[in-house]
Amino acid sequence: MNEILNLEKISVYFGGNIAVNEVSLTITKGTITGLIGPNGAGKTTLFNVISGLLAPSSGRVLFAERDITSLAPHKRARFGIGRTFQRLELFNSLSVIDNLRVSLEISNQWNNSKHAILGSNINSEIDRILDLTGLNSVRNKMASELPTGQARLVELARALVLSPKLLLLDEPASGQNDEETESFGLLLRQLCDSGISIFLVEHDMSLVMNTCDLVNVLDFGSLIAKGTPVEIQEHELVIEAYLGDKKR
Repeated sequence: MNEILNLEKISVYFGGNIAVNEVSLTITKGTITGLIGPNGAGKTTLFNVISGLLAPSSGRVLFAERDITSLAPHKRARFGIGRTFQRLELFNSLSVIDNLRVSLEISNQWNNSKHAILGSNINSEIDRILDLTGLNSVRNKMASELPTGQARLVELARALVLSPKLLLLDEPASGQNDEETESFGLLLRQLCDSGISIFLVEHDMSLVMNTCDLVNVLDFGSLIAKGTPVEIQEHELVIEAYLGDKKR
């Protein structure tokens, strides 16, 4: 199978309100897939269902053909689902390198000795991720001292040390300037080319349209369109519901 994630008729109700309404979509291995829509459309709610922070009211989540609908978040992470958050979730009292080290030590606790990264290999892996994300120059800075754009990269780097197969990125370009966003898009493509599948929630349409292979659109909890960036930019329902003059 070439699919890494399948959502089957996912619905989420909060009291009498429908946050997500029978959403079905597929993430193909080795692709960058976007999820866009107005604020309150249900994007983060859907991410919370995938990562296990929220149980769906109905529907199933399949990861690498395994039904993970009832699994706890840490077990999903062990299987290879990485996550960043709309609101930064760093250890602000630790340096950049120690943020990564804590995550790698957690990964080692999950794995048996055969698969754990040990000794000098820990430092080598951290160095590799710091180089990959362009954070080497701030490796010893406290996370609390970083501007938002770099802090977003630290959160991504922390997810990468867990060797994810699928990355869920919730507005990762928030707080980045145009130059940082352009570099970030190139980094995402590099990660994708290395075999990591990416599911991206983002309001920066230049990043979405220039980086994603496919784009899904939510509006009031329902999936109203999916297609290539070109198809989405010309989709009448999407333009009416969300894009408007954003499409250019």
